[in-house]
Amino acid sequence: MKNDIVIPAFIINLDRDVARWQTMSDALGSFGIPYQRVRAIDARKRISLIRRVVRRDFVYAPARRDLTDAEVGCYLSHLAALKRMIRQRLPVAMIFEDDVVFDSDFSNFYHRDLTKFLTATDIVKFEGIHYPHTSRSGIEIATGTTGRLLLRMRPTLGAAAYAVTRKGALALLKAASVPDRPFDHKLAYYDRHWVDYAETEPFLARQASYASNLEDERKIHDLSGLRLRLSQLRTSVSAPKRAAARFIYLAKLVIKQRLRRSRSCP
Repeated sequence: MKNDIVIPAFIINLDRDVARWQTMSDALGSFGIPYQRVRAIDARKRISLIRRVVRRDFVYAPARRDLTDAEVGCYLSHLAALKRMIRQRLPVAMIFEDDVVFDSDFSNFYHRDLTKFLTATDIVKFEGIHYPHTSRSGIEIATGTTGRLLLRMRPTLGAAAYAVTRKGALALLKAASVPDRPFDHKLAYYDRHWVDYAETEPFLARQASYASNLEDERKIHDLSGLRLRLSQLRTSVSAPKRAAARFIYLAKLVIKQRLRRSRSCP
């Protein structure tokens, strides 16, 4: 990809969140970034229809609870954005939730580094939320003027801002076809989708401080009885397998990067 390629943005936005849409469109317009609105799936209005059409339980087994209605709507909204990218035959695109705030250096990142980073990996996440269990460092796979591109052993959560290639979008759609956890968990944990994935350091975008729609609409239904015991069993059985998959993934990506560098610098 050329360094001056224009990477468009898709903004996931609920009809009722007019102010958020205005803020996001003003920000991206000021950066000279073309953007489109993706109508978010409103769980308040559509969840009954979703449950009639998709005849399955939306269970988040590791947390031992059902997915909330808002989490289901958010998950399907991200899939809708990825599908639109594929329909429009775009080689690359950015996907934003509508509660993003940009770092002062974001314009430099977009114009100077993002295209380069997308040649190194198929998913570039430039927003993330750290928790005690997430990694603060990682394997560096690319360097730019605004920061580094890292592969973390334990990625951050959050899916408010990321870029993806067409290849990555197709693989994500296949891997994420079943909503069985919040979308940011499915996006970040590469051992589940096996798509080349990395995060920027530092993050050039963050979620705004106002209340998230997911938190505002959260209604957790904890699992119990047989369903709880089965979910606990599945989680414990899959833990060693996931750890091994991450180590294999890390080795694969490091080898790919070294081969790429050896070709470019014989």
